[in-house]
Order: sequence, then structure tokens, then C-alpha cells
Amino acid sequence: MNFVIEAPFIIRLLATIIYGSCHAICLIHQMHDASHSSIGYGPTWWGVIGKFTMEWLGGASMTSWHHQHVLGHHVYTNVLGADPDLPFNLEGDLRYIVKRQTWAPLYRYQHIYMPILYGLLGIKFRIQDFTWTFASEYNGAIKVNPLPRSAWINLFASKLFFIFYRLIIPVYFLGLTWATTLAYFLIAEVTTGYYLAFNFQVSHISTAAYFPSGEIEEKNIKDEWAVAQILGSVDYAHGDYLVTFLSGALNYQTVHHLFPSVSQYHYPAIAPIVLDVCKKYKVPFNKLPSFSEALRLHIKYLYDMGNIK
Repeated sequence: MNFVIEAPFIIRLLATIIYGSCHAICLIHQMHDASHSSIGYGPTWWGVIGKFTMEWLGGASMTSWHHQHVLGHHVYTNVLGADPDLPFNLEGDLRYIVKRQTWAPLYRYQHIYMPILYGLLGIKFRIQDFTWTFASEYNGAIKVNPLPRSAWINLFASKLFFIFYRLIIPVYFLGLTWATTLAYFLIAEVTTGYYLAFNFQVSHISTAAYFPSGEIEEKNIKDEWAVAQILGSVDYAHGDYLVTFLSGALNYQTVHHLFPSVSQYHYPAIAPIVLDVCKKYKVPFNKLPSFSEALRLHIKYLYDMGNIK
């Protein structure tokens, strides 16, 4: 039986984009807080909420996210060779982020091609959690202990469930063609990828952010950890509750990096205290007026680094 309700193309397209956006919002709210143990009342809550949103609804690995984001990015923020969110190798990466990398002519155009590629973030992560975290037992420079058989079973089971409800059900139970299903699947995926990537990138890859040990010469990272977190993070649109909700409070990135195990819903109240302390000790606090300005400085950073020669 065909349960498909015919609707104008523009309505179906809009619904697909809304779905992709809602998927991203679910990840930067429930999943993100669960990964930092800042939702619910204990490990059971963190596991259930995190695994349900990331693995069963998202088709990606919570284990991989934990190593990349919690153990890597939050400990070694903007440190080349340690932060998995930065290029892992000094040459050959599509991005030229710090001067210690080997520059190539391609990077002159990274401010054009990298924002386009951001839409593939979700697809990339679902492949990378297998090829990196599970197969190679590394996530960037972060070592992953050998994972038990139950983790492998969970990985394949959750990915199969994701494929089942996103592809098999529309084709075999709702009567959509494979071409239509794949087209809307890709639109939703690209929407989710753009939503997440731009939220993540503007908070650290910016002309307003600091990169420890990022120059060509090697040097020790002398900043105290909390100071490095403040200098390497970029905030924007403080006091804008709609932006705060839509970004999962990532517009309070500095507070998030200083207090990752505190729920994002407390960040607006904590930020003024952090600002006062930074002012007292003369530590620069990177705060921009809007997301559009944060996005502009991100693109500018890509352009400046790509055209550094």
C-alpha cells in the first residue's frame, strides 16, 4: 500500500530542510550535553540520551565523538597535532589552519571550497568513526583503547537501524522511489552538516581566536589551561535567546570550554561572571556582536591563511 501524500515540491523540500535542522538541534542540545555528563542525573541518563540521539537517530558513534570532542578537542583546544578538530598531518590536509603546516597553492581557495564541503560533515563522521576510532584505534592524535566486541556490535546495529529508518522504510513501506529517497536523504544530511559545521567552526577557527604553538617554530605552550581555553574560543550574540537556542548555547563557547560539565542552559548566567574575572586579570575575552560577524571572521581567517604567501 502506498502511504505517500503528494505535496508540492517546495513543501517537501522545506520539510526536508526543517528535518535536517531539527536533527542538528537535537545533537547540539541533548547529545552534546549528554557527552559532557551535563544532562540527567547520572551515567544511565548520559548513556541513554547520548546513544539514542547520536547512534540510533544519527547513525554515528558516541564512542568516536567522546574521543574526538571530549578527550581531544576540549583538552587540547586549537593545539595542532593534539586537537582532532585541526589538521592531523602537517601537509596534505584540505585546510591550512596554522603556520606550522606546509602551505600549498590550493589553500588560496580554501575560503571558497571549505564552506561548501562543510555540508558533508555528518557523512564524513559516520565513516570516520569506523575507519579511525574503531579500525585504527586512533582519533587524530588521541589513542583509543581496544574496544570490546559489544562496542562493535552496537556500532553496526545502530548504523543498520539508521539505514533502515532513513532509507528502507521510505522505499519499501512508504512507496518512494530510491532516487527520491536518496535525494531527500542527501538534502537533509547536507542541511545537518552545514548547521553543525558552521556552528562549530566559527567558535574556534577565526581571526579572533588564538592558536597555541601555531607558529612555524616549535615553542612551549605556556598559557595556563583556563586562559588557553578563553583565548582559543569565540563568543557571539550574548543575550540573544533565539541564537542561544538555535546554537545549543555554543555562542557562549568560552563558558562551555571552561565548564563543559555544566548544562548549556546556565551559560547566559555564568558568562557575566567570567567576563568580570577576565577583565580583572586582563585576559582578553573574544566576544562578537552576532553570528554573522563570527561567520565573517571565520571566512576571513580561511582567506588570510590561504593567501599568507
